[in-house]
Amino acid sequence: MSTMLDPRAEVEKAKGRAPQPPVEEQVGRLNRTRESMERHGIDVLLLYGSSGIPEMTRYLAGYVHVFPGASSLLVIPLEGKPVLLIDQPWHLAEAARMSWIEDVRQYPNPARKWLADELQAAIRQAVQTRGAPSPRVGVFAGVMPSIYADVLSASLPDAISVEAIPVWEELVGSPSAYDGEMIRAAARVADAGFAAAVETAGAGVPEYEVCFAALRAMASLGAEFLHGSGVSTHINIGSFSDAISNVRPFLYSSEPLEQGQMFWLDLSASHAGYYTDSDRTISVGEPNEEQRRIFDATTEIYRVMCSEARAGIAGGELWELANRVVEKAGYAEYSNHIYLGHTTGITTSVRPVVAKGETAELRAGSFLNIEPGIFVPGVGSACIEDTLYLTEDGATPINEFGTEVHVV
Repeated sequence: MSTMLDPRAEVEKAKGRAPQPPVEEQVGRLNRTRESMERHGIDVLLLYGSSGIPEMTRYLAGYVHVFPGASSLLVIPLEGKPVLLIDQPWHLAEAARMSWIEDVRQYPNPARKWLADELQAAIRQAVQTRGAPSPRVGVFAGVMPSIYADVLSASLPDAISVEAIPVWEELVGSPSAYDGEMIRAAARVADAGFAAAVETAGAGVPEYEVCFAALRAMASLGAEFLHGSGVSTHINIGSFSDAISNVRPFLYSSEPLEQGQMFWLDLSASHAGYYTDSDRTISVGEPNEEQRRIFDATTEIYRVMCSEARAGIAGGELWELANRVVEKAGYAEYSNHIYLGHTTGITTSVRPVVAKGETAELRAGSFLNIEPGIFVPGVGSACIEDTLYLTEDGATPINEFGTEVHVV
């Protein structure tokens, strides 16, 4: 279950720089991106990044935003070298040391309206010197703030905007061998976090003690705790939660666990720029009859999803199969209200997701989270969430920590 800690990576993190993948992996990511751009008719990819949307910038440029208010623009042309622009001039030298992009520049944040001309010039130069005079520019419309759309229009009036989300979905859905290795490493970090949480949990133990034990175990194996980032390593406990989902606004409190509780523990592990999201069920004392019914129904949903998940099945079809189990068990009202799964690994979540009406099909070689859960306020809750590796023939969980109800 253990993961070897990489001392060199820890030194880089302590210095404020992201550990980098091998050079061949860096080159491979750029090549795979350009192949996808060609398929989607994109001449230049313009990627917005921030601490709230950090994964694409890190995966394609090796750059991690320094604090919540910082943002960046990454320009990737079909031909020529990429350009990374950051909006914090004082961090420019560190950004150049951190990123594998050779051309790193500063650009004004759009909030500084008095620098609008300078901002437009920076974008125009970065894009037009790396592509056609009237390029088809791939942008992430649902990710990039609207103010950037106005700036882009003013900077490149002849450019044609193209939705670029499919490029990112293809990268996440077709991870490299190195990606797969590191996603599995992140799962091992998560497994260690669960083991520590279960060992610590018990009647009278505050919620935070359970979670801190997990965080300590994961930190010792190289888990990443990113400044102001929602995809940082974290743990969320549902011992008193009334939400019909495996999340809640407050990660943990000082409330002590009580005898007779059965609840979910949701853990996201970030390691070397990769992610896994997983859940286990804890019971303080043996579950009562109704709690056991809740857990058994959750286990059956999990079993069906594992057996039916495979390349080629649509996310909505897998949801329908799982939902039939939920309805048969009589818990339709209490099934996970978020969704029952999502493509993951290089980022926390992209399509296809396992939700009603999802038409996108699962891909061979991708990693899929499934998260069936039943949440009955005042009675108990259960959730089993794992990351699965998908092939043409089926799916295999990569988490190894037991999926049984953990009685403490």
